[in-house]
Amino acid sequence: MKTWNDLKAKYPQLLRAGFLIECHEGWIGILDDYFAVIDREMPDGAVYEIRQIKEKMGSLRIYDSLYGETLSSVRAVTDAHALAEARSYYTCEYCGKPGVWSNRRGYLTTVCEDHAVRDGYRAEPYVDSDYTYRETDGTWRRYDPDLDALVDVEAPGWSR
Repeated sequence: MKTWNDLKAKYPQLLRAGFLIECHEGWIGILDDYFAVIDREMPDGAVYEIRQIKEKMGSLRIYDSLYGETLSSVRAVTDAHALAEARSYYTCEYCGKPGVWSNRRGYLTTVCEDHAVRDGYRAEPYVDSDYTYRETDGTWRRYDPDLDALVDVEAPGWSR
């Protein structure tokens, strides 16, 4: 899958015609994996509503809702959502290769070495680059790129 139009053609029931995705093509694969979970887990009669997909502070943000779902579908979609956003911190937003969450003159971006320089400025790896996610039940998880999974961790020191 190479373009947003390819992704929209694959998931027409999830991405309405004319829907604008506000990030670069490097995250198409992440979104394809995410929509595959939604497509598989969405119960008959459920309604999936996507409001916005964009890059924000160097990572993928997905704003959506699933109505008429079952408890198992909620968990599957919630996990897939968190995983998609976590993967974006480690995937170049321009090409989809492994990337590093970086800072280019105050602008946060996730880039590979080939896309680190833009407009004459180099993006340097951000100091605090571990993606940590808090579950609604209060547990904490961190994305492990080697496992491609969110793993349970202790609460970060700043949260106590």
